[in-house]
Amino acid sequence: MEVLRAEFWRKIWNSWELRAMVVFTLAVQIVLVFFGQKRKSSYNLKLRIAVWSAYLTADSVATVALGVLSSKLGDVNERNGGRLGYNDKLLAFWSPLLLILLGGPDTITSYSLEDNALWLRHCLGLAVQTSATTYIIFMAWTSSYLSYLSSVMALVGLVKYGERVCALWMASNDMLKQSMLAPPDPSPNYPRFMEEYTLKQAEGYYVVADEVIEVQVPEGIHSNGDDLADDSEVIVKSYDLLQMFKCLFVELILSHDERNTSKSIFKAIDPVKAFRIVEIELGFIYDLLHTKAMVLYTKWGIRLRLFTFSSTLLVLVLFSWAKKLHLSRVDLYITYLLLAVIVFLETYSILMLVSSDWSNIWLRKHNKSRALRRAVNFVRLPRQPRWSHSIAQFSLLSFCTKERPLVCHNVVEFLKINEKLEKYHYTLHEDVSDEIRNWIFKHIKDEFLDVEERHAPVPIDIHESLAKLLKDYLLDQVTWSTKGELDQIVLNWHIATELSYYSDREKGWNESKLPHFRTSFLLSRYMFYLLVMYPSMLPSGIGEIRLRDTFAEAFNFFKDHRIPNSGSNQQPYRWMKNLMNDRGNRNENNPHLQRATKMLLEVSTEVPPSKVKGGKSKSVLFDGCMIVAAIRDRETSIKWETIGEFWVKILMYAASQCRGDRHAGQLRRGGELLTHVWLMMAHFGLTDHFKMTQGQAIAKLILRQAFVRVMTNTYSGLVHLDRH
Repeated sequence: MEVLRAEFWRKIWNSWELRAMVVFTLAVQIVLVFFGQKRKSSYNLKLRIAVWSAYLTADSVATVALGVLSSKLGDVNERNGGRLGYNDKLLAFWSPLLLILLGGPDTITSYSLEDNALWLRHCLGLAVQTSATTYIIFMAWTSSYLSYLSSVMALVGLVKYGERVCALWMASNDMLKQSMLAPPDPSPNYPRFMEEYTLKQAEGYYVVADEVIEVQVPEGIHSNGDDLADDSEVIVKSYDLLQMFKCLFVELILSHDERNTSKSIFKAIDPVKAFRIVEIELGFIYDLLHTKAMVLYTKWGIRLRLFTFSSTLLVLVLFSWAKKLHLSRVDLYITYLLLAVIVFLETYSILMLVSSDWSNIWLRKHNKSRALRRAVNFVRLPRQPRWSHSIAQFSLLSFCTKERPLVCHNVVEFLKINEKLEKYHYTLHEDVSDEIRNWIFKHIKDEFLDVEERHAPVPIDIHESLAKLLKDYLLDQVTWSTKGELDQIVLNWHIATELSYYSDREKGWNESKLPHFRTSFLLSRYMFYLLVMYPSMLPSGIGEIRLRDTFAEAFNFFKDHRIPNSGSNQQPYRWMKNLMNDRGNRNENNPHLQRATKMLLEVSTEVPPSKVKGGKSKSVLFDGCMIVAAIRDRETSIKWETIGEFWVKILMYAASQCRGDRHAGQLRRGGELLTHVWLMMAHFGLTDHFKMTQGQAIAKLILRQAFVRVMTNTYSGLVHLDRH
């Protein structure tokens, strides 16, 4: 009985394994098409997990399906003496369709930047999978219509897979850097110049070599801000700026001409337009790094897309008209499903092509007719957000008091994933309000005006800048907190901001009474989130060690004082819902955290903690309490204005110090406010990327007749250089 049952399930598996793999591959491609692009505008963890899982399984399952198909056809050939049945020929028709699916959707070619570096591996995969598909078609070749349709679809699959490999290659760091480098400049012919110089001297002339600087100003990019009312104009202007500034993402440098060009635009526009330009630029960068944009938005790319779409549609029509006797209904339905979905995905990709910002660039650059623009606007898909418009929040108090503990803590701790999972669990998100944008833009512009006025070097020393800020607000007693590494400053002032926020909130203060009260609080939690989750985006230091020691001291403190767990009564598995949807868990008015604040502030900090602990522990928990004790008696409005400016300066400094590839890596996670601030500062010339001299120097010979030789004998043979 057991043998018969096993044999039954074996037959079921042999009959359905290939079908299941094909349908699964199709489903995975649908997930990638519809959600691959959404991740640039969403921080949602569920979406990222779905896209990550689909991306990893798409190629492997399709590859295994091709192997299974080849094996099945080989077995049939052996059993039937080289003769294939009608249904076997239909299964062979699936091989080029799988090759098309291996080409992947236009909306996602790589999950992360590291995937672009694997373009050579995908190139080998293209050769292997194309060979396997060709072998399957050759094994099943007859004079039937399926063989010819398979050949056409194999060519389509080769194009689609080739597009993917080409996109990965062009988005790889080395190739991207090569494409952004200007053509080599051999400089003027020095030997020829000196030959002419010597010849003129020999002829009796008094020769002076002078230098003329040509300032090259990019055409069509200057703006006073009045011509950016139309969204299409903003997109075109953003694209023009990106052509200059995209090299920052691969750690190249810019010239002063490019800085002057962008400064002339950004100093004349308001915060709304400035942030819109930056987000459009970052949207373009995402497309260049993770989609087929660099391949598709070319003449050949459009031609190939029209070829693949028309060929697939033609094959679907011809297959529908052909006779299909002696074919399995299930396999026939799967074939129709494959063809229909592929045609649908091709149609959707064309609509995405037309609906993107790139189409606006093409229409504007080529001055297309108004009728064509209306036609394009008519078929456009709804515009997707260009980034998440949110900033992540992480609170030391919430995390260390276990305000919302994981119900399955023991299980995840056993699996050694509790630390990472808890960090995601305690990460919240808040919308980037207009107040935050205006506050940041004001400080960037003030910094720019200050640098312009004083001709100060860029970047300005952060420790000196923060100490001066505190002294300006008569907070000299806490200038010690501006010394040390950036992670120490962030941790110190995050603790101080959290404690001050809950303490003042209990006294009745709120955002309606205090400007920048909530903004300062959100920026504090955002910078602490970066320190906890993405320390590589901040200047290097011992942040991880300092964080672990501070967490440990806070855990012990709250454990000794036995703060009741406010989240202990939550329903089982609700933590998973909280983990996936982190917008409903705001805890600003949480009495649990207010009590924790009180307990920390009751600790006397008259003796500096460093004298008690020594240098072994790097915890700064009570250093933050010392800051609160020192500024507690200051006028509340002045205190919070100082804290707000303090956090904006830290945000600006951290943005300017982060490498371009780190900023680029965050685009797939919904984007970071830090990246927007960095690019905006670069447009104002407030980063250290502008190292090339201005303009191009051209040497010029100035000749004087021989009759002035008596007056100039003393100066003969000297060259006057007038350098700027």
